[in-house]
Amino acid sequence: MVAEGKMRLIAFVLLFVASPASTAAANDPCSAASSVSDVQFALSLKDHGAIFQAGEIVPLALSFTSTTKKRYWADDRNYDRSGRLGIEAYCVDPAAADPLVSYFKVGGSIGGGLGSMRELSETPFPAEAELNEWRTLEPGHYRVYAISYRVWRPPDAGEQTPYGRVSEVVRSNAIEIDVSQPDPAWQDQQLRSAVQTLANPSSPEEARHAARRLRFLNTKDSTRELARLFEGLNQDQPTGWDLMFGLYGSPYRQIAIDAMHAELAVPERADTNEFLSALVHLRMAADASFDPPSTAGPEEARAFWQRRQTRERELTQSEMQAVAAALPRKTGRARALTLNGLLTGGDESVMQTIRPALIAAWADLPLATQQELIQSRWSLFD
Repeated sequence: MVAEGKMRLIAFVLLFVASPASTAAANDPCSAASSVSDVQFALSLKDHGAIFQAGEIVPLALSFTSTTKKRYWADDRNYDRSGRLGIEAYCVDPAAADPLVSYFKVGGSIGGGLGSMRELSETPFPAEAELNEWRTLEPGHYRVYAISYRVWRPPDAGEQTPYGRVSEVVRSNAIEIDVSQPDPAWQDQQLRSAVQTLANPSSPEEARHAARRLRFLNTKDSTRELARLFEGLNQDQPTGWDLMFGLYGSPYRQIAIDAMHAELAVPERADTNEFLSALVHLRMAADASFDPPSTAGPEEARAFWQRRQTRERELTQSEMQAVAAALPRKTGRARALTLNGLLTGGDESVMQTIRPALIAAWADLPLATQQELIQSRWSLFD
């Protein structure tokens, strides 16, 4: 957590020394116009009418074409290591909140990911998205459009570019949707269905869809279920990102925190480092005094971040003490992963205390966790 904090401090300071023009453009992507006229970006609803209940997934279909042959390309990606693919910006009128603003406003995590490229032509290049990822829609009527940054072209002769490509901006058409008050019976059915599916999914795709239905439902009960189900972000819980982001995006922040605190003492659950980190960061986000200032010079930004890091360390130690107190009641896999969480988030004295117990519980660790420890922290076990 300390190393992560240092990375965020660097990013935060750089944010305030960026050029005013680039900062303004980044803060208002929805004002951008298309930079080319021979690329078309079509936005529509995917297999759904224009009426939704609040908390229902709004599926979008994206389509890119070009009337100019062999000039434009598009990046073909559907994920990012930060947890959210920022290759498009989704804009709604009237404005709606970003559910993950409290996560990304202090840096989130480093992005990037693998992908391929597609040459654009008059044959549509399709992509899909879900509007709930970027906007939480309260009941009302909305106009929706998107700005895409995935289109690029090779540089023309004599054109200077540091990356061997010239990025273009394309703006979609606008669509209109209506969001109604949710039916409580529908909310209950969605909650039960998602939880049942996550308990025994038939495929990774079905599990992810269930996790996203639960994530976007935004009820008190769905928030408690997210806290109960979220464990970590590794291969043992491929739905972990959606479950964690559901906690960040829930309008019931204190319920999320209280439910996560209650989960710490449950004997059969693993209190991983990712779970502890999310709990600490949610508590930080709940305190407005630790929100980054809207404007600040480098020294002011550095002082703010140092104060924030001090508070984060205090909360981390407090939560680790609660986990350590519950450790004697945990057995098997839950105990092994909880020990690993304490080891990862602790200081040197904690590491020396936890190390023998974790070695003794090695066989109870999932294979993915064993491999991660061998690759990145084997010196602790020499």
